[in-house]
Amino acid sequence: MRASARAPVAVQQGLLDRHALPKLAMTFIAAASLAGTLLTMATHGAPWELGLVRWLHLASLGWLAGGAMWWGWFVRSEPDAEDPEAVAAFGAAMVRRYRPIMAGAAALGLATSPHLLFFLQRSSHDAVARGLLAVNVLLLAGSLTVASWPLDHEPGGRPVPGRLRGRLLMAAATLTLAITAVLDAHLTFPQFASALLLRPLHVVAFGLWMGGAAWNLAVAIPTARQEPTPSVVVAAAHQLERFRWAVRLLLPTLLVTGLLQALPYGGGTLLGLAESPWGRVILLKLGLVVALVGIFITCPLWRACSPIRGMCDLRELQSGPGARQPMRTLDNRGRACAGFVHIRRELEALREGELLTVLSTDPIAWWELPAWLELEGHTLVQRDRTGRWRLLWPSYRFLIRKGPARRPAPGEGDGSPERPLAQAVAAGGMGPP
Repeated sequence: MRASARAPVAVQQGLLDRHALPKLAMTFIAAASLAGTLLTMATHGAPWELGLVRWLHLASLGWLAGGAMWWGWFVRSEPDAEDPEAVAAFGAAMVRRYRPIMAGAAALGLATSPHLLFFLQRSSHDAVARGLLAVNVLLLAGSLTVASWPLDHEPGGRPVPGRLRGRLLMAAATLTLAITAVLDAHLTFPQFASALLLRPLHVVAFGLWMGGAAWNLAVAIPTARQEPTPSVVVAAAHQLERFRWAVRLLLPTLLVTGLLQALPYGGGTLLGLAESPWGRVILLKLGLVVALVGIFITCPLWRACSPIRGMCDLRELQSGPGARQPMRTLDNRGRACAGFVHIRRELEALREGELLTVLSTDPIAWWELPAWLELEGHTLVQRDRTGRWRLLWPSYRFLIRKGPARRPAPGEGDGSPERPLAQAVAAGGMGPP
């Protein structure tokens, strides 16, 4: 029996620091990007106050681009959800919560845009730079226009998620970040053509990550806490995992482009960076990015992403209130095989429909055990990889529902998988994911 679609999932009031790591990551992103912006503006001869204004401008575009990325690509309908209406309401509530954040970011982007006059002065005799600046202003105007559109509403007054608008805003804000970074690279390193590619990739990766992290902390988590039903919890967890896949691309982009941009400041070596004050700032920024890698690795198993029980770990939802608990657990970890004889013995002690959890470290069990269960007439409810160090020492968890009793076929009496099992395995493929 599954948890009711309307029954709320418990909110862990004592675990409100579960998203301390994402908050720390957000702080590191902000600090690293601020250090990089101050360094870049210093190379232009600008005072640090103007560098701070420049960073606020880029941050506002990042909040727009990353938030719109989540809005346009990660917020989706869940056709298989137990309560699609609750999922739709969850999406609408997130858009409603994002609206003032979007307006604030747009207002900040507009308020800080006069700093572009500094680049206009520096490019008075550079036609390419002036052209890039003109494109930058046009894209900025487009981004602010899309961000200021009023939300569409359904007859009942609920805002429509409007994923197309989110994608348009993401495209406009991302292009604005890219063009302003190209302009920056053109004025800073006109002799290095590679900078025209590395700088926009670096700035866009920072913006998308910062905006996506801001959505998770300021929009997704608080909204899901208001109505933590199982359908909403599952939808929120799916969105978070989509963002984590984006981070898997953004994180190496930050590392590689940051390292390649840092080398010219140190004469082509990282050791040379330690010899100058700005070089040490670059090393600090690279250290913060490396720390982000550590946070991303530590956060997994999705336990440090949300204080809502089950929101980030869907397996917890299945063991929440109202869920049916396994009657027995068989721990075969450390053994060389899945242990069919022991599994059969445990199943024989259960009634039809009752559940058994099997734990194993045998990689062959991933494909062999489901085939054996099919031959035996039992149901594999769920299987997954577990363990904190699952990439190096994986273990496997199988949730089995006992099927109706039947007479064993010839060759199955000892529980050994013989030719019928081999045929079933061959038909179903082999190898854990």
